[in-house]
Amino acid sequence: MRKILPADTLTPILAYMRVQGEHKVILESIPREKENARFSIVAYNPVFEVTFKDGVLYENGKAIDQDPFEYLDQVTVKGIKSDLPFAGGAIGFAGYDMIGLYENIGEIPEDTIGTPDMHFFIYESYLIFDHKKEKVYVVEDNIYSGRDNDAVRQALGQVVTNLQTQAPNEFTPQALQALQFSNHIEKEVFMDMVAKAKKLIREGDMFQCVLSQRFSADFEGDPLDYYRNLRVTNPSNYLYFYDFGDYQVIGASPESLVSVKNGEVVTNPIAGTRPRGANEAEDAALADELSHDVKETAEHRMLVDLGRNDIGKIAKNGTVKVTKYMEVEYFRYVMHLTSVVKGQLLPELTALDALKSTLPAGTVSGAPKIRAMRRIYELEQEKRGIYAGAIGYLSATGDMDFAIAIRTMILKNQKAYVQAGAGVVYDSVPENEFYETINKAKAMTRIGDAQ
Repeated sequence: MRKILPADTLTPILAYMRVQGEHKVILESIPREKENARFSIVAYNPVFEVTFKDGVLYENGKAIDQDPFEYLDQVTVKGIKSDLPFAGGAIGFAGYDMIGLYENIGEIPEDTIGTPDMHFFIYESYLIFDHKKEKVYVVEDNIYSGRDNDAVRQALGQVVTNLQTQAPNEFTPQALQALQFSNHIEKEVFMDMVAKAKKLIREGDMFQCVLSQRFSADFEGDPLDYYRNLRVTNPSNYLYFYDFGDYQVIGASPESLVSVKNGEVVTNPIAGTRPRGANEAEDAALADELSHDVKETAEHRMLVDLGRNDIGKIAKNGTVKVTKYMEVEYFRYVMHLTSVVKGQLLPELTALDALKSTLPAGTVSGAPKIRAMRRIYELEQEKRGIYAGAIGYLSATGDMDFAIAIRTMILKNQKAYVQAGAGVVYDSVPENEFYETINKAKAMTRIGDAQ
């Protein structure tokens, strides 16, 4: 059941604060002018939970002996049709290390944060904002719970009432404290990692390797207030706030990992970086420099080829196409070279087959992908976990949309964690790669600096 309300004064943030329930989530895209930014999702009160941790799959805490992706598809996809981008379903993440179930990526380092490898909640209570039409669809369903229509109708009425009732403090977010982040490794250690990767590349072991470093800070306050600041200071293609209970995830990812809509598979390689200039003239000069940088363009071509290969594994022959190639796209603190690769999903495969084929992206691992992942875990000393994994949703329709979990902050046990990487190739300058990770991390480490 659904009810349509005007959304000219109701925002996703206000709706999030007004609806009652647990494990609430916001999925947005800003600026709204972009076509893929037309819709926002607010979901709440999930019916059940699916997690994978330490090699065991759980549903609501009960162990399940089944492949995690196959099980998630089995319990989520109902084959229904919808005129909305999300029709109920699974919202959450599959971490970077999930590929270790299917490929040998070497010994995984210590998990210093302690989040699951995969964590999804399955929702049938949600709001869809259509920003183009300035409408919000209030939806209550029973596709997972099996509750009777009277219960659905009552729940729908209660949500509508809540949306029309002002929540406490909704217009007065708390003042944010600037978080004091510190590196988990010293600059010289990271530069030595880059030098070791370059040696392996020169020896022909691999072509590229994306090395990352983690930052952490003490954290106090309301995670939602930090998300509210982030969406203003760093508007991005994928903005998200997840409340998983004992930890929260907020992010402003610029990069799609993979989406599937009506059988069309799309991935969005982003590689090649420059900081933003102080004005338009500096921006233009830096963009021109980036577009003609031999190292950056070679790295980007390599990762587009890797994206074509990933999509080619699950797409119909002859359907894989590059529809956008090496264009400069601007973000708050950096600019990137971006491309788009598309294909038609084989009819016998599911959206999660496409996710398995593309996870993790070459832009956060390297090439050849599996070889690079092995080398990453010989050099990095902490399990990546959520960082560089897939974060998004799988709809009951079978469609999905997942971002790469970069420009992402994890809040757990009064600590905030941020991670950023840089692509290492044969002619990389170690110090430059170190500062590339710093520039990328600024999107998150500067939350609260300016209010």
